[in-house]
Amino acid sequence: MPTGLAFLDGSLYVVAITLFGSWFARFQKTTRDYFLNDRSVPWWAICFTIVATETSTLSFIGVPAQAFAGNMTFLQLAMGYIIGRLLVSVLFIPAYFRGELFTSYELLQRRFGPAVKNIAAVIFVVTRTLADGVRLFATALVISVVTQVPVPLAIVLIGAAMIVYTTRGGVSAVIWTDVVQMFIYVAGALVVLLSLLQQIDGGWSAVISAGEAANKFRVLDFTLDPQRVYTFWAGLFGGVALTLATHGTDQFLVQRLQRHLGQP
Repeated sequence: MPTGLAFLDGSLYVVAITLFGSWFARFQKTTRDYFLNDRSVPWWAICFTIVATETSTLSFIGVPAQAFAGNMTFLQLAMGYIIGRLLVSVLFIPAYFRGELFTSYELLQRRFGPAVKNIAAVIFVVTRTLADGVRLFATALVISVVTQVPVPLAIVLIGAAMIVYTTRGGVSAVIWTDVVQMFIYVAGALVVLLSLLQQIDGGWSAVISAGEAANKFRVLDFTLDPQRVYTFWAGLFGGVALTLATHGTDQFLVQRLQRHLGQP
């Protein structure tokens, strides 16, 4: 795609997603509306926004690189993720819906007092800011390569757009823009996949043959070698621990669950 056309498409997308997110400001009448949206978001939108939240530019850049350098043993983490999500649904979610909680850290205040709640909230804000800063920078790098827009300018434009629609539209804007963007990046990934296959001599069968010859499709590794990065046991226990932290205590994901579920 020519640089000028890519810049135009990107600009139109940023403007469109900002207007779409800002449109939800008309529904924000109270603080409860802003943070909880009357818990009326459908379950499928919650599923999509969680997937979109978990996936970032780093996923699209890093996972293919890991798979190319090694194989698919990193997928063993998903096994731990599944168990971790089951534990979250049994142990954490019921506690979050006993009463009117705007954040997951209010539960800590009820159990341990305001000091623990404040410390946990500060840790979340600091670590989330650092993590999102890396993601924003990585996104700006990709945009800069495609459109030739300077990285600092790309960071300012993307950051400003997100601040505008999240501030105006509240959590509804965050959820529904996530839903839209998830479909866009999945569609984009499929377009890239089909385009690459057309440029490979032999197509999909050639990809399969080359992958099998290089042992790229290996998923399970039951070795107990602690020097191995991805093993079944590391994926199982590490995936459970990571999911309990992200989906059970991280407000970034917990707030999405609170948008749909009502009182138990």
